[in-house]
This record gives sequence, C-alpha cells and structure tokens, in this order.
Amino acid sequence: MANLKGSVVKQEALTKSDKEVMYALMDTFYDNITKDNFLKDLEEKDYCIVLRDETGHIWGFSTQKILHIPVGDTMMHGVFSGDTIIHKDYWGSMALFIEFAKFFFKFEEVYGEFYWFLICKGYKTYKLLPTFFNTFYPNYKLVTPASIKEKMDAYGMYCYPEDYDPQTGVICYKQQKDRLKEHVADITEDKLKDEHIAYFVKHNPEYIKGNDIVCITRLSKDNLSKRAVRFLFQ
Repeated sequence: MANLKGSVVKQEALTKSDKEVMYALMDTFYDNITKDNFLKDLEEKDYCIVLRDETGHIWGFSTQKILHIPVGDTMMHGVFSGDTIIHKDYWGSMALFIEFAKFFFKFEEVYGEFYWFLICKGYKTYKLLPTFFNTFYPNYKLVTPASIKEKMDAYGMYCYPEDYDPQTGVICYKQQKDRLKEHVADITEDKLKDEHIAYFVKHNPEYIKGNDIVCITRLSKDNLSKRAVRFLFQ
C-alpha cells in the first residue's frame, strides 16, 4: 500500500475536485451527511490537513479553525478540529497527526498557551489523546481541574451554544447529526478492555447517535510523551 503524504492548506485553496472527493469520503463512512452542510462547515474553517497518495488522490483530511475564546477576563487561544476522516484502508497511518503537530505546535510561540479543541464521537479520535499527550481532559486517570473545566465549558458553549451540556461535557445535538456508519469503528467487548475506550463509552454512552465529547489538551512539546516527541520532531 502506498504511503500518504500530508500537507496543510488554506481552506480557500481547496479545488472543487478536492471538495468532491472529500465529501465522498465522508459520505462513505458517515450517515446523515449532506453536501450542503459539509461545504458550509468547510467554509467556516481556516485550514485543512490533506492526505494524498502519489497520484494526488485524497484519502484523508481534517479541517481546522483557529479560535480565540473569552474565558473570564482573559482570552483562550487554540485550534478546533472539525470533520476528520481517513479511509479505512489507511487506518494506522500517522501522517495526519504528524502534519498537525508540525504546523500547529508552533502557535504556542505566538500565544504563550495554545490548546487543541477536539470533539470526539468515535473512540479512534479520542485515543489520539492518550497516544501522544501526557495531560488531556477528560481523562479517567485525572480529575479535571476547575480552571480546565472552565475552559472546556467556554469552548463548548462558544461552538455549540444550543447543544453543549456543561453538566456532562457532551454535545447532544438537537438536530440530526452525522455519525459513523455501523461496522465502521464498532466498539467490541475486547476493545472495552482498553481503559481509555471504556472511559470514552462511559462518558459518552450515546456516541452511536453522533454525540461528541468535548476534549482539550495543551499543544506544547512538554505535554507530549518522550516517545511522541521523538516520533514527531526528530
């Protein structure tokens, strides 16, 4: 199987053909996807990480938006990851996260503190956090500090004021929402032996409906595991 090469491009630089392929990829693995909603959501983003093979065909992507959110008397800065998909044939590829790290970790130098705002409706997305980061929330190993909970709530309410529930930290969509198709990334009894996956299900029991957990981590090399630093930056 060919290796995928990633790049970060501005949203407006995507061609009509790129968008057609991206929509088709989402439609292959998600239910309740409409082209109008997909394109509207895409237009609201700043960047897109795109994974292509040697022919230039797109096999994965992740949309990104830089956010500046008021929290009390201060401003919180970070990047919000929206629609994200990698074709099933390329599961296990780290190309997307490598490009994400190379591009967005530099923003800490600009803002002092820079966060990754992530919403997770599937366990594979959530598992990126314990795979790479020392500290992230929510996390079965750690009680979420009040200061972090305030940031998570500010982010949840800023992006999803009608659907975010501060009590649970979950976005429960009132309107029909895209969700992974059955048998795409099912959670089996064997997978539940992984404590992070078990926590994901406990925290977001109706993930199958498309509900998302609001997650946050600080994008800084000192918040990466030593193995992750070697893998991503050396």
